[in-house]
Amino acid sequence: MVDSFAPNVFDTRAKLAQINRAAASDADHHFLHAEAAERLSDRLRDLDQRFDTVAVLGWWPTDIRAMVPDKLDGARLVDLSFNRPQARSELEFLPLRARSFDLIVSNMALHWINDLPGMLAQIRAALKPNGVFLGSALGGETLHELRAAFVEAETEISGGYHPRVSPVMDLRDAAGLLQRAGFNLPVADIDRINVAYDNPMKLLQDLRGMGQTNAVVGRQSTLTARGVLFSALQQYIDAFADQNGAVPATFDCLFLSGWSPHESQQKPLRPGQAKHSLAEALGTTERPLKS
Repeated sequence: MVDSFAPNVFDTRAKLAQINRAAASDADHHFLHAEAAERLSDRLRDLDQRFDTVAVLGWWPTDIRAMVPDKLDGARLVDLSFNRPQARSELEFLPLRARSFDLIVSNMALHWINDLPGMLAQIRAALKPNGVFLGSALGGETLHELRAAFVEAETEISGGYHPRVSPVMDLRDAAGLLQRAGFNLPVADIDRINVAYDNPMKLLQDLRGMGQTNAVVGRQSTLTARGVLFSALQQYIDAFADQNGAVPATFDCLFLSGWSPHESQQKPLRPGQAKHSLAEALGTTERPLKS
């Protein structure tokens, strides 16, 4: 396990309440979760192996075995997804036995974890040797339009600013976090999903319906003042609306993958063991450095 003393960035109790409320919301609100799940499934289809024991975390539009039957037909599934009817009471602890799973998938949930290195280490510990982890999370410049609109409106009206949009992971850090948690062959990439709305209020309704609203510690505890809210919505329209009046919302989805260590996996050569030089690969002549 990774030793971590991560500060609490997120209010876990508030986030659990948001998740449990969103689990009962209309499926139309969960379009982003469904899209990310499909893209995760595409990455799963690209893998060579089949999987017999699978743990599912986060948001899923349906049973993952139905989404990827060629890889998971007959697999034993441990379902810890947010879509289950029973309310969740824990977010930071993963109740999975060590070395028990061939595959663990997490969809659109990791960006709410305070101790992300610790969570990734828990996932890695629950995998069998050579087991696979696939995950998605919001990151990059997600909702930069909404953040900019609220900063502008609240600063202008109140002279200060409360965090309204949660911080997210950077792509440059994602693969390093996987490696720190003990994964081999870590890979992180990013897909941008652009959504057009008739007005910014519909975006706020979707964020609430999908359980992706702000849960930062230190956020304003009272309801946003009407003046600030309406000013932010107008700022959003003024700054980002197209010629038809539609406003964009940016969602940057990070996709992570890593393997639990196993002796069969490729390992980097030690210095001096390479059979071919970089100069040969580039078709150039290698010259010694001048002293």
